[in-house]
Amino acid sequence: MKESKRYTLFLNSEYNRGDLVYYSKRIKGTVTVAVDGGVRFFLKKKSYPDIIIGDFDSSPRLSARFLSRVEVIKYPTAKDKTDSQLALELALFRQAEEIEIFAGIGQTEIDHTLGNIFLLELVNKFNRDFKRQVRARLSDRRVELAMVENNSAEFEGNKGDILSVIPLSANPMVDFSGLKFPSPSRSLRIGDSLSLRNQFVCKRVALKVVGKAIIVVIHKK
Repeated sequence: MKESKRYTLFLNSEYNRGDLVYYSKRIKGTVTVAVDGGVRFFLKKKSYPDIIIGDFDSSPRLSARFLSRVEVIKYPTAKDKTDSQLALELALFRQAEEIEIFAGIGQTEIDHTLGNIFLLELVNKFNRDFKRQVRARLSDRRVELAMVENNSAEFEGNKGDILSVIPLSANPMVDFSGLKFPSPSRSLRIGDSLSLRNQFVCKRVALKVVGKAIIVVIHKK
């Protein structure tokens, strides 16, 4: 097993050719985790993940040779957690400092999508309980999503990319630089649209949240 504090989790998806190119660049130097059907990425890439985890209900049939090359963590189908949550908890347990979750946004049914987004709250709770600073995001080729709570974060993109702040706590304050429209002059409210659809004016946006909010970046290119 490679030693790295960066984990990349591949959720169940079909993974087309464009995905192979994009994600191959993102996984360099990381511990790669195939979450059940997420193993399709590695099969199409003709490579091996470091770990495969899940109940194997969405994974294609894997050869004994393939399984002998990876760490296999198998769970029963009847369980109280999704494979995605189990994979996230594994990364936290193994002292990950950065976790990136692929194919968790919009590539599955809406309940799974929302469940995947709110996995990020488990990371926030872990950070609070254990006084850690683990960074976690959901990403695909066009969308990047993070949940920021009483912390700062940076996002990279190109001029014209979209960034939205969606408040999740009562009256969060948000301050940022690198966006077209200025930081809100008042606190936000749950359901507020004031902080939606801002635009990058440079390649890096710095953002600070007092309270809790979901940050969504939509890449135009």
